[in-house]
Amino acid sequence: MATEEKTEGSSSSPELSKKFPFMFLEKITNCFSQIFCKDPFGTVYKGTLPDSNKKIAVKKLEQSEEIPRDDFENQVQSIVGLKHENIVELVGFCNETHQNSTERLLCYGFAPDENLQQHLFGTEETEDSSSTEPSNNWNTCFKIIKGICQGLLFLHKQLDNNPITHMDLNLKNIWLDKTMVPKIANVELSRIFSHEQITKESCGYMAPEYINDTRNAMSFQTDIYSLGVMIIQITTGEKSRGKMEDRASRSYIDKYVESGQQNT
Repeated sequence: MATEEKTEGSSSSPELSKKFPFMFLEKITNCFSQIFCKDPFGTVYKGTLPDSNKKIAVKKLEQSEEIPRDDFENQVQSIVGLKHENIVELVGFCNETHQNSTERLLCYGFAPDENLQQHLFGTEETEDSSSTEPSNNWNTCFKIIKGICQGLLFLHKQLDNNPITHMDLNLKNIWLDKTMVPKIANVELSRIFSHEQITKESCGYMAPEYINDTRNAMSFQTDIYSLGVMIIQITTGEKSRGKMEDRASRSYIDKYVESGQQNT
């Protein structure tokens, strides 16, 4: 699945290497100037490869002393080159120490037009849908939900002896291409960050038992709960509620029925 590791000093283009120099990623993102989205673990920038003009995305992780240098590389290398239509492919990374800090970046072979959060609810600045197609179009909703399910099935059941629990499924981590094909992003985060770190930042989509007791081991069921929350949001247009007391299903069901009646 993954491409072969390039030896240091190879004359091959950096585009074909797993490990990218920090200066190269800084250059192709125009000094990290074009932000696509942010999350608690880092900021995603759009970039362009110089030789092919291919658009890619680069995630600059927040500084964390909890991530050992060698462990970071080992975990990321196990994900590089993972291919599926509904998974954002990780094509490389950077792990360089500069003075007193370590720069850790992830490079993806796909630059999305928007994520599902932006498609349904618009950017934080506008609060309007940024998509040219209505977010409540039923054919589009079905296409997106089916694609997410296919990607999740691949991670859970089709990786032989190395299945992946995502642990941070949410609308921002579903990237959309021009034809509205969904791709699950940040697949590698569960290999890099601890359960406690992810649980702390993802409570709006996480099952209550994992929020209330981090000793519970993460499982595929964690992702399925998050999938259910996203399906509710996609079909009703309701934003996720972070507070536990606001998670009653009645309001979602009423919203779904009302939306369905308007589309008949």
